[in-house]
Parts: sequence; C-alpha cells; structure tokens
Amino acid sequence: MRPNARCLTTLLDRTSLYRPSPITVAQLIEFGKKRNESLSYGFLHQELPIRISHMVKELHFLPESLLEQPSVKHVKDMYIKTFEDLAEFDPGGTYDEQNLSKFKRRLEEIKRRHQTVVEIMAEGILALKNESGSDRFDPSINYFLDRFYTSRIAIRVLISNHLVLFGTEEECPGHYGIIDPSLDVQDIVDDAASSAKYLCNHHYGDCPDVKINIFKQDGSKDDEISVVYIASHLHHMVFELIKNALRASVENPFTGEKHPVQVCIVQGKKDISIKVSDRGRGIPMSEQDQLFDYHYSTAPEPEKDSRIPPLAGFGYGLPLSRLYARYLNGNIRLVSVEGYGTDAVIYLQNLSENASEVLPLFNKTSQAKYQIGTMVQDWNVAGKSRPIWS
Repeated sequence: MRPNARCLTTLLDRTSLYRPSPITVAQLIEFGKKRNESLSYGFLHQELPIRISHMVKELHFLPESLLEQPSVKHVKDMYIKTFEDLAEFDPGGTYDEQNLSKFKRRLEEIKRRHQTVVEIMAEGILALKNESGSDRFDPSINYFLDRFYTSRIAIRVLISNHLVLFGTEEECPGHYGIIDPSLDVQDIVDDAASSAKYLCNHHYGDCPDVKINIFKQDGSKDDEISVVYIASHLHHMVFELIKNALRASVENPFTGEKHPVQVCIVQGKKDISIKVSDRGRGIPMSEQDQLFDYHYSTAPEPEKDSRIPPLAGFGYGLPLSRLYARYLNGNIRLVSVEGYGTDAVIYLQNLSENASEVLPLFNKTSQAKYQIGTMVQDWNVAGKSRPIWS
C-alpha cells in the first residue's frame, strides 16, 4: 500500500534520520558466493530508502536559482517517486517468491528511471551557468554534486549487483555479481587506451602512442596486477585520464614533438596506483583548483547532436572519475607543471577489505555547509583594481 503525500513526507523525514550502512568489496564478494536472495532483499529494501531519503533532503538545501531549474525539479521528483516505490515494501513483510519477484521488477524500473540523471542534472547546472554568465558557482553546488553523484553511484552498485545475481542482467564468468575478484588492471588500461586513441584519431586525425609499464613493490617478474574491483568503474576512470592526456599532447605538444602518453601501473602493499603522464605543456597553477569543478573545461562546449562522443567539453569527466575512485576509498590526484606536462594518478585499495564504500551523511554538519552560503574571502591578495600610488 502506497502512503499519501503527507505520510510520505513524514516517512521520508523519519527515514533520513538513519545512517546509511557502508559495505566493503570483500562483503560483496562474500555475499555473491552465498547468493541468498532473501538476504539481499532484506538489506536493500531497508538500505535503499535511507540512501535516497538523504539525497532528497539535501536537494532542498540547494540555492533557489538552481532548485527552480526544470531539470532539477524533474530529478527531485524522480527520487521522491523512487522513495515512494520502495516504501510500498513493508520492512516486516514476507520474503515469499511473489514479493521477491515484485521487488526485482521494481528495481529494474528504478534503474531505468534514473539512467540519465547525470545528464538531466547537468542541464540544470548548464542553464544556471548561462543565466549567471559565470563559470564559478556557489561552493555549495559543487559540494552537493559530489555528494549527490556519489550516492547515485552507490545506489546503482547495490541495485545492479542484486539484478545480476537474481534478476535478468547477465553475470560475467568468474564474477560475483558485478565484482571481478581478479580484475586484470593492464587489460582495463589497454582497452581504455584503445577507446581513447580511437576518439583522438577521429577528432584530430592523429594520435600519440600510449606506453604502458608495470612495477611491483615486491620486485616479482610477474607482469599481471589484479585487483578485486568493478571493471566498468575502473575503465571509466582510466579512459578519462588517458583521453585528457592524448588531447593535451596533440593540442599543446612539448617542444613541438609528439611525445607518447606514459601509463605506469604500480602494485604496492596497500595501494594499486595508475599514473598517466603527458607532455602537453601542463596547466597553470591558478587554474588547477578548478579542474574538479563541474562544468569547468578548457575545451569548447561540444555539439549536442554529434554521433561520435566528444573528446572533451562538458566538464564532468574529471570530477565524476574522482568520485568513482573515492567511492571505494581510493582517489584521483593531479600534479601539473605549466610548460611541461601533467601527471594524473588513480589510487585504488589493494586489499578488498579496505575497499569500503565512502558515503555522504545528511546531518547538521552537512546542513551547515549549505546554510553558510557563498564563502567569504578571508585572505587578501594584491590586485590591479585599485592603484596604491598615484
């Protein structure tokens, strides 16, 4: 039975008081081995509403100028609808086959509904950017988008894993749900590099080479480095970094020569690191803080009706890639030297028990971040606006 509007609001407020329960990749593997559908249902029909309620509550704290954008209103309505769909399943209900099948169908509907959330939300941000005439937003917007998209990634992981294990989605051989227990990192890098080089050749008619080197801390000669991970997430990150490196190398070649992009894969005791290095003349220090801002890009905005995916221009590639890394307790960091080139490094957890979900919490601390509003400058730098001596 579906709750009415007032009851739904009350239920959403009450649900948002609960904390999400992060899980590790090791737990997902263990669960994939057991393949207990009732256990998965029991966790998801309680956990998903909690995570979604936190997203809806945070949406209310966005600046009014963004909340009024039609695409943002649409996203908000989608998540409220999804919360309502999940609220139909009574936490104390039965775990019979009929209920389990109904839950799977509902998850499939939810996954389809939210397929283009990133693009729809981006429309709202782009509209606000065009209205304001500025590339820089209230810091609360970037803060919100990091948290919002992280929650979306986490929810899709849980839903996809359930549908692969018990629904209609196909499971890859040797996987446990969506988790590959022995993902070959070089295979992912090779595939991502091929895709990025294809795009580069299409856009420029030329492409630098991509050189891949492997190192192990223990000094072993075995070239294979494997990790327990989600293949699509790693591919997304590596593809983005190599794509950016190729573009920089073609558009701004160091000393006018076409230098190869160097990819270094290193396995340490705690980390697996993938460093992508180019000699594309780098980025000025004054612009580096903006690289992880949404809708910041050094490339022109691409045409929307292009049949071939654009090489750059939307300004979502780097910030979303970093969220994929941070979601499982990793990171992406950039070091750039203007006039020379850029190193971008993906850090992954080498041990699956350390690869834990890192989830945003909606609480008083997060509310305060939104209520502070536009940050007031508390450092003073000499500028050109006012002469000191005349």
